[in-house]
This record gives sequence, structure tokens and C-alpha cells, in this order.
Amino acid sequence: MMVKDEEKNLKRCLESLKPILKGDEVELIVVDTGSKDRTVEIAKQYTNNIFYKPWNYNFSEMRNYTISLAKGEWIFILDADEELEDAKIILKEIEMAEKEGANAINIAVKNLVEENNKQNFVFGFSPRLFRNGFIKYEGAVHNQPIFRTPIYNSKIVIYHYGYIMNDTKLMEYKYKRTVSLLKKELEKDPLNIYYRYQLGVSYSMYGKIREAIEEFRKVYNLLKMENSEMKKGLVVVYGLYANNLLLLGLFDKALEVAEEGLNFNDEYIDLYYIAGLSLYAMGRRQEALVYFKKYMDLFKKLDQIKLLYDARVVFYNISNSYFDNANAMVVQYLLDINNFLEAKVHIEQFKDNKLKLQYRTLLHIKERNFNELFDFYSSCNLEDKEKVSEFIEKYITYFKFDEDERLEIYKKFSESNDFYGKYCCIITKKEKVESAILNIFDSNVFGLLPSFYTKVLFRVAEKKEFLIEALKKVDVMVLRTKIAEALTAKFIDFEDVISLLEVIKPEKADIDILARYIALALLVLLNFPRQSDERLYEIFLNYTENGILLMSKLYKSEEIKEKYRYFLSEEEKYFALMYLIYLSLQEKRMDKSIKYLREAISTMPKLVKHLKRFSKDILGVDVEKLD
Repeated sequence: MMVKDEEKNLKRCLESLKPILKGDEVELIVVDTGSKDRTVEIAKQYTNNIFYKPWNYNFSEMRNYTISLAKGEWIFILDADEELEDAKIILKEIEMAEKEGANAINIAVKNLVEENNKQNFVFGFSPRLFRNGFIKYEGAVHNQPIFRTPIYNSKIVIYHYGYIMNDTKLMEYKYKRTVSLLKKELEKDPLNIYYRYQLGVSYSMYGKIREAIEEFRKVYNLLKMENSEMKKGLVVVYGLYANNLLLLGLFDKALEVAEEGLNFNDEYIDLYYIAGLSLYAMGRRQEALVYFKKYMDLFKKLDQIKLLYDARVVFYNISNSYFDNANAMVVQYLLDINNFLEAKVHIEQFKDNKLKLQYRTLLHIKERNFNELFDFYSSCNLEDKEKVSEFIEKYITYFKFDEDERLEIYKKFSESNDFYGKYCCIITKKEKVESAILNIFDSNVFGLLPSFYTKVLFRVAEKKEFLIEALKKVDVMVLRTKIAEALTAKFIDFEDVISLLEVIKPEKADIDILARYIALALLVLLNFPRQSDERLYEIFLNYTENGILLMSKLYKSEEIKEKYRYFLSEEEKYFALMYLIYLSLQEKRMDKSIKYLREAISTMPKLVKHLKRFSKDILGVDVEKLD
């Protein structure tokens, strides 16, 4: 290994090696090239074979130096930002390679896209294990191993964390370093296909899509002068060029490049995916299905594809999420043309269980087969039932079911002896509504349920005393969160929330209802700009008045004056400041009122429109004209 400033990664890497470091047959060699962090300290916990060599900006020379230090029969090349899936199989795989007379071993590398998700990756095989004496590296930037064949395709898997973009400073440093080195090499050799391709990859990874397209276009044109065998081996160029064209919305060109690439190598699965996406985006959905289905067929037999083991080729679209995305577009089209039989076959192929539940629900909704929907729901476990019930509610809303259709569904599901069954009983008034609602709004349960359950509140809005009792059962923040989620999902609308506020507005003596009014009013003020200014301003005044009242119940005047600066909640600080404004007005200290108003605007800038009007109406001051 060669390392520099890798304290964030090194321990994870070396821990994954531990199972094979216990015996004498394995030595761990670490060459530090100038670390200023705890890299060397961490490495010393795993090996005494630590060497030092200053970085010379030539990857291959540095890599060859590390190789020269190795004494073993086989050399395994590993980087600090990598992690072995299962180190225990390495020695067994070496034995297999020796039996086959191999001089090198191919290893599967999964380049992770997200730190905590090992299911989403860019994939490629890479020769990493070599017989000692038969390996050296060439290339100043993207160093390439030069080794003696034959090569053995192993079951060893490495997770690579270097593509993850959460450390922006590190990624920017790596991007600038790599691009600078590649440009220097291209100055020496402008027609070098490999370096030009890697420059395009660097631009693409950093989000510079136009620059990436320009470099891939140059490589694409250079390949036109090469023979078919060369084009077949570098089919990844067609994939990356087409994918970046797709990202820029150049669908026609992306399709053209993808189809051309498939003419040279019909095993490159990425190109089917890109061609399908391009056609789908152009509205040619039926044609897209041909490519998506071919993509899915190849996905199911990946290990039979010879190209998979070609170290020159990287696969960007072979994790489960891509398969599910392609399948979702196939299913959606089949449902749209009412081909329910074939859609059902494809739904069962989803890798992600939530997608399977979603589209199975959609299938029965589109069929209007509510009995089969109920049977499907009944066969699910408790966790899946919650998901299915949420999908049912979303589709009822999305498809704008009429009252008869809604009632048919709810009557059927009221037979279910669970929370959704109780919910449906409430909607259909099949049993005592009040007791069922109180059961759902139990403080230990409501926060765990999907947000559509908030709809039951509006079934009893006219029963004020009962509504207040139900609201008190729910934690304030849980109530605000669930109402916000229900608004986002369009299970309810802002008119529903405003009607609720109207019912509980007069209850100023009850501190619990004050807190709930405040929580819901802020949702309306921050997220419903379509309301008339007068209506919103009235809600603002009630919101502020209730907040001031709440502060007066929780704190003494002197406490508010002394402590408001230290309140952690912006909302609580805002109410304290508004309380102090009214206190200053009573003391006839306009200067203090204006000072507190400015602080209030700074604390809650999203309420600035209302606060400016408040300033004119209550203080008689135009804050915009003050020095």
C-alpha cells in the first residue's frame, strides 16, 4: 500500500485485512508518501513494515517502489480508501489461481456512490493480485499494471470509497490534481485515447458535464480511426459519452451513440439502459421497452457476460437500483396501456420490496379490483401493511376517486382488524367514531403511523370538545410533522388546517391548545403564500398573540428580559421579543420596541412581510425608512 493523509480511511481498510494478517504467510507493507495526519500512527497498529518515500507526482514509480519491497510469492495491491468484503477467501482464491497456472488475479471492485449503501455502486474488475516478479506499473496518472497472463477471475470483492462526494474539499483537491496531471500528459501526447478518456471521466465525476462531453467527443472521434477490436474493448467510451449527452438532455445524440456502441459490443449492458432512457425521455416509450427488457435480461445473467471481466470496462448501471428503475418504467407503461397481466409479471421482479408493494397496489387500483387489493393487503406483514395503506391513500387522492369508489374501498378495508381497518371504519362511520379516533391518536402510536391518519381530525372538526381532547393526545412536534407530511402528500390541504385553527383559536386559557395552535399556524404562514394577505395576516396576529401568551405562562417578565438571547429555539426567541415589544409599548419606550422588532425580523426572517405591516399598524413605524 502507498498512503498519504488517509486517517479517515486507513483503519477501515486495515480492519478488513485482519483475518489474513494473523499468520506468517502474509506481510503488510505500507509506504507513506508524506502524511501530516495520524496515518502512520494507525498503520503501526497493524504492521512494522512501514517505509517512507516522498511523493514525486508519478503514480507508477511510487507503486513500483512499493512492489520492490515485497518478499512474498504473490503481491496484492490495495488502496487506503478500499475495504475487502471478505479477506478470508483470498488465500483460497490464490490456490485456485495457481492450479489454473495463472500469473494474475482479477478482483471485483464496487465503487460506492453513497457511504452507507453498499448496494449502489459503479462496477469493474481490476487485476490486483500478481505473482512477484511478473508485475510493474506504467503511466504517471492512472497507473496501469503490466503483467504476464493468464489471469484468473476471482470471487474477491473490494469496496472503493473514493467516488463518494461527501468530502467536498478532498474531492476538489483530487479533481484538480488529476486533471492537472492528465493535461500535462496530453500536452506530450494529444492523441492518447486513454488519458483523454480519463480526463472526460474526471470532468464527469465532478459534474462538469459540458467539459466531459467535449473530451468524450474527442475520444469518440479518435476511435473512429481504430479497428473494430479496439472499439469493442473501449466500448465504455460510448457508454460515458452517451450518458453525459443524456444528462444534458441531448437524447437523440445519446441514442445514436449508444446504438453505435452496441454495434461494436452488444454485451455492454449500460448502453441498453441509456438507449432506453433516451427513448423514454423522447416519449417513444414502446421502443424504450425493447431496450429495457434486453437490459433486464442481461442483468439476470451478468456472471455469464465475458465483458464483465474485462478490466478496461467499467459498468455504471448494474446495481439493483438501476434494474428497478428500468423495471419501473416498463411496469408504468404496461399499466398505462392496461396490460395488467404482463405488468404483474414484471412487478414480481423488483429487487426493492417497497417498489414491489407500490406497483402491486397501483396494479389493483388501476384494475379497480378492490377485492384482490384487500387480499394482497391481508397477506402482508404489519410493516408492509403500513406502506400499502399509504400507497392506497396516495392513489385515491392522485386518481381523484369519486365518493362511491372511495366508499367501496373503505368499506372493504374496514373488515381489517388493524389501524387501517379502524381508519376505514371512521371514514365510513361503521363504528363509534370518537373512540376509534382516540385509539389512533394515542401519543404512543400516532407518531409511528403514516401521515394520512391526520385526515380523521377533519371528520370531527365540528365537535370542538372532542377535537381538543384528541389534539391533546398528540405531542406538539409530532402533530406539526404529521400535518406537514400530510400536506406534502396532498392528503389534506391548507384550507383543512385553517379550518382547524378557526375551531381551536378561542381556547387561549389552555396552554396545551395554545402550543398546538402555534405549531399549526406556523405551517400555514411559512408554506401557504397563495392565501390572501388579509387572511394570512390575521393568522399571523393570532399566532403571535398566542405565542406571547404562552411565553407569559411559562416565564416571568424579568426572566424573558434576561434570558431571551439564550433561547435555543428561534420561535421561542421570536415570541420573547414580541412579548418585549408590547412590554416596551406599555412603558412608552418606542426606541426599545423598534430595537426588539429588528431582532424579531432577524430571528424569523420568513415572517418579515407580516412584521413590516405589524410595525406600521401597531407601532406606527415604517421599518424600511429607519436608519
